Amino acid sequence: MARLLYSTLFLFVLLSASAQTITGTIQNTGNTPASFAALKLLRTADSTFVKGTVADEAGRFTFGNVPAGSYRVQASFVGMTDATTNVVSVYAGQATYLEPIVLRSSAQAMKTVTVRASKPYVDQQADKTVLNVAANASAQSKTAYELLQQAPGVVIDPNDNVRMAGKQGVNVYIDGKPANLSSRDLANLLRATPAANIATVELITNPSARYDAQGGAGIINIKFRRDKSLGLNGNASAGYGQSDHYRANAAVDLNYRAKRLNLFGNLSGSDNFQNTNVSINRYLTGTRFAQRGFDSDGTRAVVYKAGADYAIGTRHTVGLIVAGNRASNQFGTYTTTDIFGKRTTPDSSLTNRVDSPSNNDRINAALNYQYTDTLGMNLYVDADYTNFANTAPSRISSDFVDADRRPLYSTQNRFDANTDITILTFRADLTKEWKSRSQSDASVTLEAGFKHTDVDTNNDLLAFTGFENRPDATRTNRFTYREIVTAAYASLNRKTGKLTMQAGLRAENSTVNGRSTDLLNRIVNRPDTTYLNLFPTAYVQYQVSKNGQLSLNYGRRIGRPNYQDMNPFVYQIDPYTSQRGNPFLRPTYTHNAELSYTYKWSMTVKVAYSSTSDFSTDVIRQEGLTAYQTVANVGKANVLNLSLNTPIPIKKWWNAYLYAGATWNRYQGEITTGQAFDQRAFAFEGYMQHSFTLSNVWEAQISGFWNAPTRQTIYQIGGLGALNLNVQKKVMDGRGRVSFGIDDLLNTMRWKQAGEFAGGAQFDIYRKWESRRATIRFSYRFGNNEVKGVRERKDNTGVERIKTKGNL
Repeated sequence: MARLLYSTLFLFVLLSASAQTITGTIQNTGNTPASFAALKLLRTADSTFVKGTVADEAGRFTFGNVPAGSYRVQASFVGMTDATTNVVSVYAGQATYLEPIVLRSSAQAMKTVTVRASKPYVDQQADKTVLNVAANASAQSKTAYELLQQAPGVVIDPNDNVRMAGKQGVNVYIDGKPANLSSRDLANLLRATPAANIATVELITNPSARYDAQGGAGIINIKFRRDKSLGLNGNASAGYGQSDHYRANAAVDLNYRAKRLNLFGNLSGSDNFQNTNVSINRYLTGTRFAQRGFDSDGTRAVVYKAGADYAIGTRHTVGLIVAGNRASNQFGTYTTTDIFGKRTTPDSSLTNRVDSPSNNDRINAALNYQYTDTLGMNLYVDADYTNFANTAPSRISSDFVDADRRPLYSTQNRFDANTDITILTFRADLTKEWKSRSQSDASVTLEAGFKHTDVDTNNDLLAFTGFENRPDATRTNRFTYREIVTAAYASLNRKTGKLTMQAGLRAENSTVNGRSTDLLNRIVNRPDTTYLNLFPTAYVQYQVSKNGQLSLNYGRRIGRPNYQDMNPFVYQIDPYTSQRGNPFLRPTYTHNAELSYTYKWSMTVKVAYSSTSDFSTDVIRQEGLTAYQTVANVGKANVLNLSLNTPIPIKKWWNAYLYAGATWNRYQGEITTGQAFDQRAFAFEGYMQHSFTLSNVWEAQISGFWNAPTRQTIYQIGGLGALNLNVQKKVMDGRGRVSFGIDDLLNTMRWKQAGEFAGGAQFDIYRKWESRRATIRFSYRFGNNEVKGVRERKDNTGVERIKTKGNL
């Protein structure tokens, strides 16, 4: 393998050695390097742009693959006057070296210039949608969870499952890495993270071959802020929100950069509490269960990251990152269930108390190496270690009374659940770009890579029954799970004039072994399988006019089950409801195709179609008077989505943004044996934001979203929406910001769901949390003006499917 890699690198060097180069240095008037200044290569004849580059820390730069001819080099930097060289002649087979370029201060001119942020909140790019959080005033007072909850085209249900563009199966990344957390633990992490610490959120509905094939609906990549200045820089912020209960968080980001060394880190903490009102009705033949109560949810969490990059010369960089989170959650459910027969008054009642505290620790350590030259080659190697540990003891106390509220009997059950997951990952990515010698806008780019992931999971459930805490042999269980995925990919991108084409193929071989053992020594060896899959991708982009671009892409994706979804443990919620895993779950497979048109690099109209086989979803199944929630493969899903997103400049001081998405779904399959379904459903998702620049220091924003009622398989889902207000003022010479806001002004955030099962069983759920909240936030930025950092960290790999159980 090493010999092949060295041979490949040597071949690339030979292929590039014959091209002409222009090399030089750039400095300030004090003879100090103008680190990271921007440089353009212009043709002498007509001043057309040929290519660009950025100087390194020492002020050195090189233009590679330059065709023979006459050029000028133009240099620019914030606060400096642009500098342009005399004519530079490049001859075939020769390297050209320039005299130092000197940049002079333009401080006097800068006094009369007002700089405004040019990035919109929603930036529609060719292959993804990027949310620039700093451009959204109201986002600064939110948590990362709330930011995602109101992102265009994104829906999060009460079980914290994420949908995007009408599809299930989103793979959530943090700083280019899968989050390594369950739906609930990921939600706790995002609730603990101030959105002000986030730089961008990338919504990628059809990723290329270099990304893991996991996630049928695509990827959401949350990228945290990194200061890009020399010296010590950072940002500190704190926020407080008040509804019926409080919410508080604080965070600090630090970055120190010398010429070769970059140290960075961030730390955030949160303390949140809220109640959620719950109403659940279940209807069986001759019996109705009416449950009323509330969930009590308090979370204290700390999220941290520390890392270092060190540049070895101008081409080699090594880095180390340690990141993680620690969370303590005090969760409880307190309900009363009235049980009705034929009478209009209850025949009996059940008062239920569930105390489910949990503690989890997650740590990730990554060592990486990057090689980059000026001839278009980049090699990135990364080794990762992740450990996730979760302890979740729970105690369920139930008191039964008769129709006259006289005590009948009481029961108690206790469960001690412990989960430990270790993930080892190694990956390598190689990129090589060849520029055309005859056409400045033509190039060929090759990407190839390898990845190996090894997941080892251990789950222990100790079950006890009665007030004497007698061991329950039928429910005490140990579940071990091992998954090894080895992947390789290659893609080729060709750009010629107005046309760009890319084709890629990713191969993933998976070996999966699960083993469940109870106290009676009953063993279930499921899952137990090995399979190889190919995942092709294809992209075509064409510049149809000066203002219009047409794009077509295709990709095949896989949705592997969450590890805990295959765990057969039974988690009792009350005497009549429980949750359990399904060791017989199969992966889902999705074909995605998209056609989009972008006008003036801002307005985009997109049509997307996907077809998913072995579609899986949460299902509720009835066994006599009891019901349990599990995950099952229920059939196939076809989704057609039409979306429009566009900025709307109304006045110089008033800008708006609109997203509207319509989805047509068709679900076919079988929830249980004999209960076939063929459901068609329409869904609509809309988002609008209005931003007002009231003065040099005051800004205001109104934003809102609405998800119309829809259906998913046999379930009916109610509408969901919110209207948010925010006012922001710059203080301390613009380095500080104070914001005041009201989230969900009309108090419309609530979840409604209903369903009907074979045999006439029905249910409906209503949940209302503390969504209307007044907020205040202060942030302060310190350090130098922004310049380009040592490097941008590449995407990493990982496993996002760690899952611990939530509540029904």
